[in-house]
Amino acid sequence: MEIREKIIEIIQNINEDFDPNEESDIIEDGILDSFDIINFIMEANESFGVKISVEEIVPENFTNVESIQKLIERLKNN
Repeated sequence: MEIREKIIEIIQNINEDFDPNEESDIIEDGILDSFDIINFIMEANESFGVKISVEEIVPENFTNVESIQKLIERLKNN
């Protein structure tokens, strides 16, 4: 499974109404709240074998699936 597909799956497990085809801001549009972000991070850390640190938890990294994917790829390459 590709990183993008897994990110979408994790978000949809948290919020089944999430439509990855819509141009929405994951935080601004309330798709994930602060508690959901923590759940997402725990699942992503396990699924991708990365460690998303507190410093990485900024809105720019969680704007959309693409920004999350870039974060995951960057962490995997370090």
